[in-house]
Amino acid sequence: MKNKIKTADEAVSVIQDGATIMVGGFMVCGTPEILIDALVRKNVKNLTIICNDAGLPGKGVGKLLSNGQIKTLIASHVGLNPEVAQRMNTEVEEDKLECILIPQGTLAERIRAASTGLGGILTPTGVGTIVAEGKQLLEIEGNEYLLELPLHADFAFIRGTVTDKFGNTIYNGTTQNFNPLMAGAAEHVIVGTCKVVEVGELDPNTIHTSGIFVDTIVGGEQ
Repeated sequence: MKNKIKTADEAVSVIQDGATIMVGGFMVCGTPEILIDALVRKNVKNLTIICNDAGLPGKGVGKLLSNGQIKTLIASHVGLNPEVAQRMNTEVEEDKLECILIPQGTLAERIRAASTGLGGILTPTGVGTIVAEGKQLLEIEGNEYLLELPLHADFAFIRGTVTDKFGNTIYNGTTQNFNPLMAGAAEHVIVGTCKVVEVGELDPNTIHTSGIFVDTIVGGEQ
């Protein structure tokens, strides 16, 4: 069995400028801070980050934002981090942030579509609003729907509670949020986990993410 366990710095060493990264978490609950910190140290730039939100000042993806590493942020809400508005409205072009807001349910389902190999989803959310601009509108049985395309990423940062050495992962409580979806929607998945155990120690009935989706495991998450 391939050894998937690495340090945080080793895990992010494969990430280059311009990468697209999904980051699990909901207002930093379920965000792997150990991986975020390693990415800040690596200081790659022009990243596209797909996350439910912009984290908080000094927490989660907010650290990447403060360090000037994010070029494009794709999220469902950003109001808890005032730096987003500051960066969106700056007159300094190299510091300017592109922020693409997506309704939360649509964001989750677009990630799920990528995870399950679907060509997209149909949703009534956003019909007749600016959300619909530039998108295909379909009428089905008299109802209008927007075609929303899958969201893929080069990498996914997910946070586990317990992970075995193959990558089978359990999430505690609400830390599940976006993590299981993102684990299937990226080419390379890195899990920052609180505890690493031997293969066979986890009850298969309790596993949320199969190890077949996980490429790298980093222990030491808090």
